[in-house]
Amino acid sequence: MPSSSKTMNPSQHSASEARSKPDEKSERGYMSFGDHLEELRVCSILALIGIFITTTLSLIFAKHILSFVLHPLGVILHARGLDPQAQALNPPDTFLLYLKMAFLAGIVMSMPWTLIQIWRFVALGLFPHERKFLKLITPASIGLFATGAVFMFYIVLPIVINFFVEFGEGIKIDNLEPSWITGLIVGEKAVEESELPADVKLDQIAMLTKDPEDPPIGSEWYNTTRNQRCLMTDKGVYTSPMHASQNVSVVKSQFGLSQYVSFVMMLTLAFGLAFELPLVILFITSMGLVSVADLKKYRRYIFFVTFIVAAILTPPDVISQLLLAIPMMILFEGALIVSNIINKPIPASE
Repeated sequence: MPSSSKTMNPSQHSASEARSKPDEKSERGYMSFGDHLEELRVCSILALIGIFITTTLSLIFAKHILSFVLHPLGVILHARGLDPQAQALNPPDTFLLYLKMAFLAGIVMSMPWTLIQIWRFVALGLFPHERKFLKLITPASIGLFATGAVFMFYIVLPIVINFFVEFGEGIKIDNLEPSWITGLIVGEKAVEESELPADVKLDQIAMLTKDPEDPPIGSEWYNTTRNQRCLMTDKGVYTSPMHASQNVSVVKSQFGLSQYVSFVMMLTLAFGLAFELPLVILFITSMGLVSVADLKKYRRYIFFVTFIVAAILTPPDVISQLLLAIPMMILFEGALIVSNIINKPIPASE
């Protein structure tokens, strides 16, 4: 009796295998080079779609994002008695920055999704039991990136801005009184010193270390902490920066709008990626690529490379480099401890 089941010849069998999905092949522990390229293409497209979506959302809320990014700068400058403003140096700067802000914010906000796609592609080359480890790494990578971004914005950024402003204020000259030669050049006439006439009274202004809580409209005072003259109006407190006529700071910090935003966004991306270091250590040690003992042995060289990486990722100043390199070294040491616990050999039962 002839069998009802159909037999497949070798050519049909090979064609059926060729039509197998990459996921089915990866479950069996192998994928062809072409399948890897296909998965790389898919992961790249998904990552770009994520960037496109977050960039579109950033375009809608770009002004709010820009105000948020400029807030630390305004606070530091205001506390220093300076105008809390960033300078638009060219006419189209504000509009171009609006677009630039949306693009950079889109990249930063889509980074957790991009990390998911990266780990997804890496998982395709691993065995099923190894992929369970990546399921724990993926949410941890998102959390560490967010931690690095928050650490940079709320701790590192104010320190760096204050350092730059304070460094500029440290460049001073003795006084602004012209010498007799300078007076001749600028045409200033010499005025003999004279005592204040008895019938003339100088107006006095309150000298306060902080602004009063509820001053009446029209009241005026001098804030000695910020070196600002303040006037209470019906629209709020208006201030005017004051400067001394002796021991004068000749450098006034006025940051360019575009340069400041690029500075903040690049630092955010750098710190977010740098905080992924523990996961990289856990991954390579758990996969047996490098042992914990080898990492400890070459610790000094790794620290040296860490400072080089921090110098590349941050602007060319020592403060931001140290503020990135030191947390990276701490995270490295923490990753070694966790890796040593996870990869500790289980004693054989008797």
